[in-house]
Amino acid sequence: MFKHRYKFFFIAFLAVYSFLNIIVLEGDRLFQAELPKDYLFYTIVFLCIAVWFANLTVEVYLLRKFKNVHPLLLQFGASIVAVLIICLVSVELTELILGYPFNFTQQNLLLTSGFTFRINLFLNSLNAIYFFSQRYKEKAVEAEKLKTLNSTARFEVLNNQINPHFFFNNLNALSTLIHKDPKEADFYLQKISSIYRYILNNKENELVKFSSELSFLNDYIELLSIRFKEALHFKLEIDDVALSKYVPPAVLQLLVENVVKHNYFTKNEPITIFIIADAETVSISNKIQHKKAVEPSSGIGLTNISERYAFLGKTIKISHQSEEFKVELPLVDVEKNIY
Repeated sequence: MFKHRYKFFFIAFLAVYSFLNIIVLEGDRLFQAELPKDYLFYTIVFLCIAVWFANLTVEVYLLRKFKNVHPLLLQFGASIVAVLIICLVSVELTELILGYPFNFTQQNLLLTSGFTFRINLFLNSLNAIYFFSQRYKEKAVEAEKLKTLNSTARFEVLNNQINPHFFFNNLNALSTLIHKDPKEADFYLQKISSIYRYILNNKENELVKFSSELSFLNDYIELLSIRFKEALHFKLEIDDVALSKYVPPAVLQLLVENVVKHNYFTKNEPITIFIIADAETVSISNKIQHKKAVEPSSGIGLTNISERYAFLGKTIKISHQSEEFKVELPLVDVEKNIY
C-alpha cells in the first residue's frame, strides 16, 4: 500500500485530519504544553510523512529480504522500531527549535509517541485491509484462469472425440468399392477427404456457421448413400434464416451417426432421417427400429453434444417416444450471444 501512486494525497489528508482533530478536541496534545498552531501543524505533517516513508522503506527493502516471515507481521514489527526512532528525533528537534517547555522529557516523549503510534497502527490496519484485498483479487484471478484452462482442456477433449468406428467403417467401405467400382471409390475417397478436412479445420472452433455444417453433413450423407443405397433416406427442410446461425462443429454428423448405429434398416425396411431447421433450432428425428446387436459405444454422441452446448450455456432437448427418437439443438446467433 505504501508504494501507492497517490501516497502524497493520503499523507496530506491524514495530516490535515489529525491536525483538525487535535484542534477540535483540545487536550489531545503532543506535548505537556500547547504548541502554537503553526508549529503543531508542521510537527504533525513531519510525523505523518516520516511514519509513511518508514513503512515504505520496510515494504521496499525488508520484505524482499525476509520472505519466510509473514509480510504483515514483519511490516508492523519493523515499523514499531522505526516509529520509536521517529518519536525520539521529533522530540529532540522540537527542543532544539522551541526550547522549554518542549524539551526532551519522558512525558513529552510519551505524548508524541502515543500520537505517532496511533498513526502507525491506523496505517498498518489499512495496509492489512489492502493486502488481503489484493490477495483475494489475485486468488480470484488464479481461480478464473484455472477454470478457463480446465474448460478449454475439456472442450478440446470433446472436440477431438471422433468415433473411430466411423473411420474404420469408411475404410472398409472404400476397400470394397475399389474392387467393385473404382470410379465410385474415387468419388467416395474425395468425400472422405472433404469430411476429415472439415473436422481438422474446425477441431479448435467452438462454433461454425450452420451453412458450413450443412455442407459437411451433405458430404457425410453422400457417403452413407453409397454404403446403404435405398435402405437409408434423408429428408431435409432448412429455413434460409437458419443458414446464418451457428452450431458446434460436427454435431449433426454425430446425431446422424447415432441413428445409423442404433437402428436396423434394409432395402425392404428403410429408415428415414428428418432434419428440420428453423430460425431458432435444428432437429433430427427418426422412426425407432432397434438393432438387436448394437455397435460398441465409444462414449461420445449425445453426451458429447450435450457437454459442448453446456460450454455455450445452452441445453439440447431429447425426445424418446415409443416410435420416434428426436433431438433438438439450439441455433446460436453470435450477434446476440457472445462467449
